[in-house]
Amino acid sequence: MIKTLKNTLLLFSLLFLVTSTFGQTENAVAMSSYSLDETQETVRVSIKTSESFIAGANRYVLHIGSRHFLLNEHPEGSLSEIVFFIPLSDYENLIDQSSIVLVYGFYHSNTLQDGEGGQATGFSGKHWNLGKFTAQTFNSK
Repeated sequence: MIKTLKNTLLLFSLLFLVTSTFGQTENAVAMSSYSLDETQETVRVSIKTSESFIAGANRYVLHIGSRHFLLNEHPEGSLSEIVFFIPLSDYENLIDQSSIVLVYGFYHSNTLQDGEGGQATGFSGKHWNLGKFTAQTFNSK
């Protein structure tokens, strides 16, 4: 009886760990908006989820084509949105129709991808394909 109870507890613990490690489903994560912060000369790229982003020891990395971006925040502590800050000069040099991929964790092998063609599916770690990049035009004040 005690052995059965221990095995059951072990099984439930394992299931909990597996489901918490893979927090979002593929369809739950999507691009939300682009906006220009003229004072910081930065483009803010918002990504939202219908669930919660994982808040853990790893970080999120946004890959657009061959470039990757690390600087981000959860606005007002919201775990359903993550905003990446891309320097305007880097944003202006992004290639149209490059793949956009969000990765949970920084993997050096991912930084070697060119983001074009079939390579966009070869990312290491938990990741979400967010479509193709289309440059946005911003109106200056």
